[in-house]
Amino acid sequence: MMDEVFSLDILYADEYVPEQLYQLVRNGLCSQLDARLHELSNSIEYLTALTWHGQEQFSLLMAAALNGYDDIVRVLLTHCNSTRQIELRGQVILYDAKLVKGVTALYCACYRGHFTVAKTLIELGQANVKQNALDYPDYPLFTHATIMNRQDIVHFLLENKYTDVNETKSNDCNESTALILAAYRGYTSLVKYLIENGADVNYSDRNKTLIGSTAVMCATLCGHLDVLRLLYNAGANINIRHNTGDTLLMAAVKNKHYSIVSFLLEQSINDTVDDLEFAACSLFDISSSIEQMNVVFDLLRVALQQRQLLQIPKICIQPKDIYDYQQECQTIEELDRIKGDRNRIFIEILLIRERIYSSQKNITIMQPLNDYGDQLAYKKEFDKCLNVYIYIFNSYQQMATNTNLARFVWLFCKMLTENRIISIHRFIQVCYLTFELTESKYMDLTMCNALFLVIITTKILEQKDITKEEQTLIYSWIRDLCRHRLTTLDGKTLLHLCVDTNTNFRLDFRPRDTITHIKFPNEFGLRLLLTCGNRWLDLDAIESSFGNTPLHIICERNRDQKIIKLLLNFGSHMDCVNKDGKIPLDYVNDKEIKALFTTKSTPDRLKCLCARIIVNKRLKIGTSSALTSSLKKFVFLHDSLRIQYNFN
Repeated sequence: MMDEVFSLDILYADEYVPEQLYQLVRNGLCSQLDARLHELSNSIEYLTALTWHGQEQFSLLMAAALNGYDDIVRVLLTHCNSTRQIELRGQVILYDAKLVKGVTALYCACYRGHFTVAKTLIELGQANVKQNALDYPDYPLFTHATIMNRQDIVHFLLENKYTDVNETKSNDCNESTALILAAYRGYTSLVKYLIENGADVNYSDRNKTLIGSTAVMCATLCGHLDVLRLLYNAGANINIRHNTGDTLLMAAVKNKHYSIVSFLLEQSINDTVDDLEFAACSLFDISSSIEQMNVVFDLLRVALQQRQLLQIPKICIQPKDIYDYQQECQTIEELDRIKGDRNRIFIEILLIRERIYSSQKNITIMQPLNDYGDQLAYKKEFDKCLNVYIYIFNSYQQMATNTNLARFVWLFCKMLTENRIISIHRFIQVCYLTFELTESKYMDLTMCNALFLVIITTKILEQKDITKEEQTLIYSWIRDLCRHRLTTLDGKTLLHLCVDTNTNFRLDFRPRDTITHIKFPNEFGLRLLLTCGNRWLDLDAIESSFGNTPLHIICERNRDQKIIKLLLNFGSHMDCVNKDGKIPLDYVNDKEIKALFTTKSTPDRLKCLCARIIVNKRLKIGTSSALTSSLKKFVFLHDSLRIQYNFN
């Protein structure tokens, strides 16, 4: 039996059909396309298939839609159930050279601007205008076109009544209308068109995020004044509040949209006096521009007008030296007199802030006060600055809010740089604030700042004309400081910190102004601590991380001969062992420093050797009544595991 012979053309005929059909569609050859489809027994297979063309993938119907061939579209729809073709999704470059996935023929027609084809697809092919693209699953065609600012598509859908301006919303949890989406993006002409076509200007979506839930709130938050004006003129309610509780005015203030603030004030908004004053306080700070200052002044003026109209008196705080004994303006005339005086307006804001927030114990008041104090320092009005800082510190304490002395350290260093005399009584007043900071979790910071003040004290003691009485005040504070026996969370004492180079890294508040006066290790600060507080300071105290004494630290990290000598002279134990089993001398290579150790023979080396034997043999002396507490502690100074015992 002879084998059947097939023509190669027949074998591969089907392979060329998709390209043939595509070329017929692409070139708009309607009659030839219709004839070729009639010739094919399986034409539906080709009409419902997606084929690749470079990085794009689309059907024949999509190709016709992309090219705007309405007659081709009609032919294709007659050859196959329209739904099967209409609902096919491909990936096509529609705009901005961006490949969009999951688009239908209707998307292709609309985004290429072929609205005759789009009309045919909707009316003849029953295309679903609510369908989305897979890349934008939350947005039907109408809302997606709004986001893309395609006014031609929006016009087409609305004018042909294919969509409803209010009923068509995003498919996400927000359910945003086209007007909200356009207002958020600042599409002024599109907003105008939507309003003219009946968009609900007061619709509120379900948005619970920071984006506004109404069109006016969106426009306000995003700073789109022209959009806001259109919405206002269309009757949008501007006396609304955001999900956070903010009015439009407050939203504009917080986002520093000054033109919108001015517009809202012109419209006689119904914000309360408190809202207006709070807005002014939020908007103005020490670095505010002239534009900001003018807006703030307008806010204060409207607030005073509201007070007079509603007969709401101000309950002003008592005059204070930190505000130069100024009081809030009570009338429009008083306010007008300070216009243009930047510093006086800033004080007015501070006065209002304190009136509003002090009763609530709200720390929001503090940052502008800190800025005010800093400004005084930069203007070299140091006494005034000190008054402000002390007032801030006391206010934080009254509010039970954490604070520290870093700003005082910075201020005194600024005064030293300017060769200003630091008042001993004012300085000591600040130093004693150290003892009001008792929270253990902030003890490291408190101790460092206290130590910084000790170092500054060494500079102050060099001032000319310092009296014996003033010296006594300083020494008394340092004794009190040592008496507290402060330790950091990892067991470091003031002595550890004073000899450690790492303490320099704790000087992190404006270090450029402080590092010229405060450096570690610090011989003079150490001498002052030991001289005033030796009876309370434990020279052999160990920190918990490595079991080091102050003498270990200085020998290992810096090897400052003067500091080592100072510690030895005051009685630091040379034979103390850290967790690595090392004594301070083990870290020393310098011959002169080694010689220092050999000159010190207290306590007796034999006593130390006995202590070593006891700990090496692990003899149980912790519970022995024959040894005194001090002797037990001495023994365990020679034990690298002594950290487990409570003899420190």
